[in-house]
This record gives sequence, C-alpha cells and structure tokens, in this order.
Amino acid sequence: MKSLQVPTLPLQISEFRADDYGKLAHVFGSIFPDYDRTPEEWRFEDESLDKSKFHFKRYSCFSPEVQDAVGFAQCQHIPWMYHPKKLWVDIWVDPQHQRKGIGNALYERLSQDFKVLGAVTSWTGVREDMPFPIKFAMNRGFHEKMRAWESRLNPATVNLLAFQKYLDKASQHRIHFVTLADEMSSDPACYAKLHALVQAVSADIPRPEQFTPVSFEQWSAFEMKSPNLVPQGYMIAKDGDRYVGMSTVWKAQKDPKGLYQGLTGVVRDYRGRGIAVALKLKVIEFARNNKYEKLKTWNDSTNAPMLGINVKLGFKREVGWITFEKNLA
Repeated sequence: MKSLQVPTLPLQISEFRADDYGKLAHVFGSIFPDYDRTPEEWRFEDESLDKSKFHFKRYSCFSPEVQDAVGFAQCQHIPWMYHPKKLWVDIWVDPQHQRKGIGNALYERLSQDFKVLGAVTSWTGVREDMPFPIKFAMNRGFHEKMRAWESRLNPATVNLLAFQKYLDKASQHRIHFVTLADEMSSDPACYAKLHALVQAVSADIPRPEQFTPVSFEQWSAFEMKSPNLVPQGYMIAKDGDRYVGMSTVWKAQKDPKGLYQGLTGVVRDYRGRGIAVALKLKVIEFARNNKYEKLKTWNDSTNAPMLGINVKLGFKREVGWITFEKNLA
C-alpha cells in the first residue's frame, strides 16, 4: 500500500519583533555557548546603532512544527568600515532544527534585500571548526578574506614581576597609566580625547574593508553608554595630558568570571616604547585583583606584533573565525 505524502507547510519569515529577543538569545547561545548573551544585551546593541545612517534588518523564521522562531538572519552596515553597498550578514538556526532548509530560506530573504539595496559586497563570519556553515557559505559563492584568532588567559598564571621592565621602559618615556574611571571623574574632556585616540588606533587594525571613522555620537552610544563597559579596568596611557594608548575592557552578563579585552593600541609615534605590553599588564593586574578567572581577546591572524605580545604574556590561542566575502556585483 502506498503511503500518503503529507505536504509540509512553508516556512514563514517575518521581520524581527521585540517579542523575539528571548528566542534570539536562546538560539545564539545554543550555537555559541561561549558567547552567550542576554536578551537585554542584544536589545542594547540594536538600539545603539544609528539606523538613520546605517542599514540594519533582522528576520525571524518560523517553522510549522513549532510555535517559536527557529532561525534568524540579519544584514547591516558596519560603522567602522562603512560603504553604502557593502553589508555584513549573519544567519543563526536553532541546532534542533538545522539542515531543514531554514538557513537557505533566510539567505534567500537576505538576497532580495541585496537586490533592493544594490549591494556589491557581503561578508559573514564563521568559526573555523564548524564545517557545515563553512560549506554553506562557500556553496553560495563566499570565499575566505581573512581570519581572526581568539586567545585566552587565566590572569592568576601571569608573573607580573617578570614583565616589570615594560612598565619601567614606558615610565622612562614619561608615560603614566590611568583608568577610564579616573579620567571620568577628573577630566570633562576625556570622552572627546578618547574618541580621537580610538579612531587613530583603529585606522591601523587589519579588517576586510577600509576603515571609516565612527562619529562621536555613534561611538559613545556603542561604548561609553554600554552597561558592559568596565571603566575601572579600561586602561589609558598618557604623556602629560595627551592620550597615547588604551586598552578597552568589557564584561558579559552571562560570564561573571570572565572579561573581554577589546581594542589595545598605541598611536603611531609612541610605538616601540613598551606601552602596549604595559597596558595589557595593567588589565591583567586589574583582572587578577578582582578575582576574574578568564581574560579573552581577539587578533587578526596577520597582526604579528599584537599576537607576539599575547604569546609573551601567556595567552593561549583558541579556535579562529573566518571572515568570508562575496562579490555581489
């Protein structure tokens, strides 16, 4: 007897709604437990972007089998490498529902947006130990553009005295170190000075597209107003009143024992004086004194000077992330 084929209902894709934040956080955390974020963190990031200048669109995908969203896709401009026709895309599918065509349906929806926007390039990021997402990207015409590596360190394992020479060298060049918390309470101009420093340092960071400066308002919204900023651990190198280097520090709400060391950099004419190592040491010392057990950082695979500093301090390299690029023109 021939069995009847029961037709499956088509997937339904709709624009992301505020009600979907909980499910988005769940899906993302299921795929990347090491980077789990709360719905509030997702919402803050979304609301911080100036959507009058930068395109941002996210979709939710619903399957007839379940009542909840099973996948999400988004495409957006990246403010620090802004080009009106170049967009970053992400697709996340609940591990319970992967390989059922959800990712493809979401990608097709993004492709419609590319056409409307006249997009010429898209990028996406994939962990190098995830073969199916890599194959998904390559099957759709993406190719590897660059790689970045995460590195981790337990602050308690570092012998700070062994690196004292870097702090001494920096002080011989009249460099002293303060925290963002110090500056916020003593220098009303600290935000403008820090914004200028971050733009100068960021211009030299390897990235898939040319750097574009971020406005003071957009930078402030992303960074200075972030509930995850740690001003007491954010280190600034000063020559007199001039800011010449910095190392940003963030916490994550779901990782109370971990800190993320973001951008660490020194302006060009002050490099070679031990300042970058000294900044990292100051952050390690802060993490250690406050009983943090994990310090995470990221570097492009071609950024040899910073990778060398991290290895010297004892950071251990974790799995890398590949930036894929597709020419849509």
